[in-house]
Amino acid sequence: MAPLQKRALYGLVFGIIWAIAIVIVFVLKGGVSTFNEDRGFRLIIDGLWVGGLIVYLILFATVLRRPGQVDERDKMIMGRAPRVQWWTVIFLLVAWVIALSESYHDEGQIPVIFLYLIFMSILIISMIAQSIGILIGYWRLERNG
Repeated sequence: MAPLQKRALYGLVFGIIWAIAIVIVFVLKGGVSTFNEDRGFRLIIDGLWVGGLIVYLILFATVLRRPGQVDERDKMIMGRAPRVQWWTVIFLLVAWVIALSESYHDEGQIPVIFLYLIFMSILIISMIAQSIGILIGYWRLERNG
């Protein structure tokens, strides 16, 4: 297994666990209304979020720093992975827009907390989708020879 492929697999597993952990904490602590009112809850979510970003950055920075670890095949896959990443981000944004506009249509405005949640979820899904894009690239190469 190529180093980039291994990092992508670790990134996918980490990203899924990270997203599940944030959702579980969010639900157990009381959701959107509690998030607005409880500073400790916001700090826990911020810690999980920023900590996850740092771990993910370190995970992928290690493979790109070492000379000789990335060959032409890896560069080609890294060049194509953003397609999966951007399509996933676009679909998530569409889902957010539809869900929030339908949920808060009668109120005429969306609570500010959702801006934070949209931003956080976009970054998380973007990282997961990048790992998926890399793994799909290796899978296609192995399948097509």
